[in-house]
Order: sequence, then C-alpha cells, then structure tokens
Amino acid sequence: MKISVRNPVIRQVAHVGLCLHFLFTQTTFGQSSKAKSIDAYVSSFARAGHFSGVILAAQDGKVFYEKAFGLANADFKIPNQVNTRIGIASITKPMTSIILTNLIQEQKVNLQDKLSKYLPDFPNGDKITIEMLARHRTGIPHRVMKPEEESLPHTSAEMVEKIKQATLAFEPGTQSLYSSAGYTVLARVLEVASGNTYSALLQQYVFGPAGMKDSLDFVGDTIIDRRAQDYLLDDRGIINAALKDYSFLVGAGSVFSTARDVYQFGEAITTGKFGEVIKQNFVRNNVMSSNGSTNGHRAFLKINVEKKYGYVLVSNLNSGANDVILAGVEAILEGKDPGAPVIPSPKIISNPNKNLTEFTGAYVREGGGGSFEIVVKNNSLAAGDTKLYPTRPDCFFEYRFYGDVCFLRGDNGAVKEINWVSPTAKSVWVRQ
Repeated sequence: MKISVRNPVIRQVAHVGLCLHFLFTQTTFGQSSKAKSIDAYVSSFARAGHFSGVILAAQDGKVFYEKAFGLANADFKIPNQVNTRIGIASITKPMTSIILTNLIQEQKVNLQDKLSKYLPDFPNGDKITIEMLARHRTGIPHRVMKPEEESLPHTSAEMVEKIKQATLAFEPGTQSLYSSAGYTVLARVLEVASGNTYSALLQQYVFGPAGMKDSLDFVGDTIIDRRAQDYLLDDRGIINAALKDYSFLVGAGSVFSTARDVYQFGEAITTGKFGEVIKQNFVRNNVMSSNGSTNGHRAFLKINVEKKYGYVLVSNLNSGANDVILAGVEAILEGKDPGAPVIPSPKIISNPNKNLTEFTGAYVREGGGGSFEIVVKNNSLAAGDTKLYPTRPDCFFEYRFYGDVCFLRGDNGAVKEINWVSPTAKSVWVRQ
C-alpha cells in the first residue's frame, strides 16, 4: 500500500528531517575521512619509530580523532595512552600570562610596576617593569644555568637567586629576547603579589576554569601518575633525553598535561571562558596557537576559530617528525592533500672532518631571531641537545628537526655560516 503525505506541514517536517540527516551524514563522513587520513599519516612516522605521543583533532568544538602512539616508557615497553601526561614546555607561558591578567584585574599587580616592588634586591629591578617581563624585553637571558644544574630541584625563590647572577643582554626595554628565565621571574612576582604558590595559581585561574583535570605543575620529588619519559632520536633509534628537573622552568615550561587538557585550554581561550580580555590577547586573525619544545618533549596547540577546527600534538620524543606531522594534520583539516609521508633515512658516515673545532663557536640567525653555540661533545658536533651526524664533508644531519646542516666557508677557507634546511623551515646562521 502506498502512503501519500498530503499535509504540507508534515511534508515540510519530513523534508527538514531528511536534510538534517543528510547534513549529519555528510559531516560524520567528512570527519571520518579526515580521521582516517590523519591516522594513516601519523602512523607512518610511529611505525618508523620517529613519533611517540598523542594527536587530537576537533571540528566544531567536538573531538573526532584522539590517538596515542609509541611508548611512555621504553625500558618497560609501556605504551602511551590518550591520558598520558607529557611536558608541554612553553605552552606554560600563556598560562602564566593568564594568571597575570587576573591579578591585574584584581589590582594585585600592575604592568607598569617596577620589579623592585616585589623583588627589592633584583639587579636593575628599578628599570625592569612587569610588562617587560611579560613581553620578553628585560634583557634576562633565556637560560641561566649549566645543563647539569637543570637536573636539580629548585624553588621559584631559588631560581630567582640564580637569575640575579646573570648578565643582562641589553638595557631593559630597548630590545626583545625570548627568555624562559624572565618568565620564571614573572612567576615568582605573581607568587609574591598573590601570596599563593604558582601551582595554586594555575589551579585557580587556569586549570579550574578550563576544566583541565589532568594537568599539574612539575614537582621533582612527586610521583606523577601516567607520566611519560622523555626521549630523543638518533641513528640508533630512540635514546634517553638528559634527565631534567623541570622546576628550573617554573612559569615558563613546567606544566605536564594531556592532549585533551591542552585542547580544553585552547577552547577556554577562544570561547571566552577565561574572559574577553584574554581572548583578545591570544586570538589573532581568528587563530589561537601555542608551541613548546624542551629537552625530550614537544607540544603544539592550534584552534582556527573561523574554520572551526583545532588540533593538538603532545610528544615525548623530540624529533623532526613532530613538525612534519603538524603540517600534515593541518593540511588534512584544511581539506588538502599532505602528500605521502617522507621519513628521512640519512646515510651517516665516519667523520670526514678531522678538525671539528673549526666549526665551533657562536652563530646568530641572519635577520635576527636567535643564537646558539656549536661545541664538540664526545668527538661530535652539537648545538645544545641537538647532535650533528656527518653525512659528507662540511655537512651533517640532525634528527631533532630533520635538518640538513651544511657549513659554508669563506674565501680564506674558514667557516663563515651555516645553511640549516629542514622539511618545514630554512635558515642561515652567521658565525660570530
């Protein structure tokens, strides 16, 4: 028997229902297709042993992909889980800024306050303002301690005493220099101004409002449930990163979190849950993003408000795969083809350069934006934690950024600069 729907209202409701079903099916299919593409792309790097961590992707505020890869503990072959806690490095800094904004609104601190108001004996404290600390304009160096000291526990007050001994890179307020140590000083100011610990301030102004239930500030002697160990990559595979006590990065890179919590943090900013002032401070051109990289872990967060997608990477293996994965995931979310995953397999050779000291020294990025020092460690060249492996005369490969690193010589035969080329960036570094 054929049933005819003659009532126009009923027909309209049925039509709307069919349209909604079609739209829902299309949206679900689109997300499913993107999820499969993301999974296939990331899995290639994980199978090669180049990625370990968690990837999350969301559309219209809803998570449609969340998966863990690799090992939280390689010694015991314990796999990562989606709720594994991994260091998020400098994504800690915007959290510190949010605490600062709240304390300003509560009139407990002012951007134009002198540092000497809170830390009376800090060198040049009458020249440094709170705003300079927040905007990296104090001249305080990025790091102030020897690497071996970074493995020891420090309170925020003890770190300030270390930072007091550092020589300023320039007169406060005259230039910009990215400084984790400066943010540690800022964290101590917030403690003094509020009368609370930095951990308590995080809970009150960041974790609580955002619904971040798995995030915490690092305390070295505390057992952190579900915490991943830190790893690096070299020609042998994954290796242990140097042991660090991340209390030396309080306020700058000391938070451990999960991919889901990092996404919650981004959503709290973009939806105004932290307040409109904070939303305006952090959302630029309809995009909120934050990046962190320290020792053996890496984290990245991006939410595109206009296109209504977001994604998070938290990784306990600091390798070049992270940047390539981020580019691939964003391409997929944009509806583009990321191309086939390219996993490098450099041919490492015995060092053809007999005198490694001719490459050592300080190098500054052409056009500004950073500096580092090349040194010889255990008969190999290194830039901080980044080891350079010889591939041909004057050229090396490094696994942290998948970088081909070639030293260029002047007419006199002396090394004058470095061409550093990775899949996602190119730079020139001039020898000083």
